[in-house]
Amino acid sequence: MRWTVRLEARTDTGEVETTELVTIGRPVVGGMLAELGLALSEAKAVLAKLQASMVQSQVAEYAACRRVCPQCRVPQPLKDRRSRRLQTLFGTVEVEAPRFRVCRCRPSAPTAAVTFSPVCALLTARCTPELERVQAELGARTSFREAARILETLLPASPANHESVRNRTHAVALRLEAADRQAAAAVVVEDTAAAEASRPIVMLDGAYVRAVPGHQVRNFEVICGKIEQEGRSSRRFALVRSVAEQPHALLRAALLDQGWREGSPVTVISDGDPALPALVRSAAKAPMEPILDWFHLSMRVRHVEQTFLGLCALEPVHCATLEHVRADVERLRHLLWNGYHEEAGETLGRIASWAETAISLNGGAVQAKAGRLVAHCTELRGYIGNNEGALIDYGQRYRAGKPISTSRAEGAVNHLVNARMNKRRQMRWSPRGAHRVLQVRAAVLDGRFGQQAIQLAA
Repeated sequence: MRWTVRLEARTDTGEVETTELVTIGRPVVGGMLAELGLALSEAKAVLAKLQASMVQSQVAEYAACRRVCPQCRVPQPLKDRRSRRLQTLFGTVEVEAPRFRVCRCRPSAPTAAVTFSPVCALLTARCTPELERVQAELGARTSFREAARILETLLPASPANHESVRNRTHAVALRLEAADRQAAAAVVVEDTAAAEASRPIVMLDGAYVRAVPGHQVRNFEVICGKIEQEGRSSRRFALVRSVAEQPHALLRAALLDQGWREGSPVTVISDGDPALPALVRSAAKAPMEPILDWFHLSMRVRHVEQTFLGLCALEPVHCATLEHVRADVERLRHLLWNGYHEEAGETLGRIASWAETAISLNGGAVQAKAGRLVAHCTELRGYIGNNEGALIDYGQRYRAGKPISTSRAEGAVNHLVNARMNKRRQMRWSPRGAHRVLQVRAAVLDGRFGQQAIQLAA
């Protein structure tokens, strides 16, 4: 059997033009399973010829319409014919780009152009926005070389390479970042009652990426986060502070996208790094409620508990107050969970004092373990003091169903940074390249990279 694919083009004036694209033959008797239906190579050939026919017809019709003088309605004289190559998702198409002389009936000026090319004005880029969007999305999801291989395998596009995928990913990232800066410039004022009822929660965390050779450091920091608002899907964001032109603008745009309004309060959950809440403060310029992440606080308590248990396992000879100290260690987590932070600091002081007494009474037998216990108590006490303004009643907030940790921000780190740049993909990055890929990857994972990205690329 033979199948012939024909394309019928019908203009607005009713003219019909039929073009034969491809003919496919298959044996009916003695055929095999592999010969059923279209093969990938045949489908790619059909798509390439269909795309070429459509694009060439559209461009020719566009040039013919623009050739007519808008004043006297007479075709303007032809100067010469050139050609342009346009990369599309379904192949590279070569189209005619004629140049025309400006009609004599139109007023001329010394600076006015005497010739014009409507096709060159139409083709403002070397590729279509859809091809750029697909390459950018694949470049954000997987390595640039793998993205080029996938495109070349599945689509009849021109042979792609990792450099073109990388460059177009960066180009889309710049447009996304420019759109965020433009959105951040908007000022929308809302009443105080509605602002308090719809307070967004910003969860921040950091990650480190290996730097390419030539930088002064081996690793650079990436700030990742997630913004949650009741009744809305969460919004991810990521940035490299040393590269981002306006870091606070990216965060501000994410807040506005989540329904935040100028002057509304913001809740910030971080791990105690003062630079993270400062970024939110510069973006929102509004009242901010900082909250110290419970997970990081709990892990430091766990260090004290484990070191104390290890010290008890040594069975020191002089341990008269051991049971009293054991009670203090066991209630330390309870005090911090329920908001008794000053009492927790006093308890840590007593534990450290007992450990120092144990060293003086028992000598070298417990010196190493007791010294570590003193160090952990001192570190935790300083951590509580440095973050005094961010400590809350975690139990009350947890019972109210509100987040108390940055676990979801750490999930954003895994999705944005680790899955693309770390873990199994042990590659080196420049801060600029990592920042731009993260902009596209965040938009892709949030579902914001559909039609919006096509419009940005147009």
